[in-house]
Amino acid sequence: MITYKLKNDKYELDMPCLCFGTADFDDRSKKDEYFSQLDKYVECGGTCIDTARVYCDFVEGGADVSESVIGEWLESRKNRDNIIVCTKGGHPPFDDMKSSRLSKKELDKDLSRSLECLKTDYIDIYLLHRDDTSIPVEEIMPILDEYVKSGRVHFIGASNWGVERIAEANRFAIENGYEPFRISQINYSLAHTSANMFEDETLVCMDLNQYNWYRDNNFPVMAFSPQAKGFFTRIAQGLGVKNLMEGRFVSTANLARISRVKQYCEKTGLTPAVVTLAYLNSHGFPVTSVFSAGKLEHIAEDMTAQDIVFDNKTIAFLENTGGII
Repeated sequence: MITYKLKNDKYELDMPCLCFGTADFDDRSKKDEYFSQLDKYVECGGTCIDTARVYCDFVEGGADVSESVIGEWLESRKNRDNIIVCTKGGHPPFDDMKSSRLSKKELDKDLSRSLECLKTDYIDIYLLHRDDTSIPVEEIMPILDEYVKSGRVHFIGASNWGVERIAEANRFAIENGYEPFRISQINYSLAHTSANMFEDETLVCMDLNQYNWYRDNNFPVMAFSPQAKGFFTRIAQGLGVKNLMEGRFVSTANLARISRVKQYCEKTGLTPAVVTLAYLNSHGFPVTSVFSAGKLEHIAEDMTAQDIVFDNKTIAFLENTGGII
């Protein structure tokens, strides 16, 4: 497994390039199925699980399920010390995404409930799920710093924060002796994406400005939707998009990239699912792909990408900016 180090004055961990995402853990009656998925991920060499306080509040009966299932699994398998647990707090209410939930009271509430559901006394990586640029970083970073100093959180990160705000927050933190953000989670895949495509202005998607900053600062990224919600796999197999989310990836640029993925798969024998994950292993800064898969064979397939790195020629080919391979 390709890994990179996250390190601060108190803690250190080896972050893997493939992290198992649990945003689909929304039905407690399927706990055994979810346990099997987590077992398969670990069996294949995985060490990192991603969840969030807000998963899956938007599904009837889904509140707390993702974190609680993970907590029960960790307790059952007695492997807490071997698993990197990432969770997120501070997400706005779904019926008012412009409403802020980054006050100390709200973040304290989210962190405490996450610790309770996950059955642990610390979170390895704690990310703020959304930003509110009207709140000064001077108000936010001391709250997160206290979480780290108390030992309840080992590393802090930002989810769906633009690089300018991350840089501003980290300048303030370092100048004042606070813990800075060590990692960022945004939408990043081989597909061209934008917040407009998802009709959610609170999302941050990789673009040239973001990419250059992460590369220039060697700043780690956790990529959510790294396989574009299965878009590449389905279209490459000649299947149509099956839902609105996949349909949002349909564009001239992305269809051209699918053509390149198909050609590369025919030449190498790799699958589109593996190619899209390996692509994210292959850039000038550390990337962890937060993938999900419901079938055990698909988890095993995805995990074969854990040691694959493409050269610049292959990247250019897949991005449709270079010639033949």
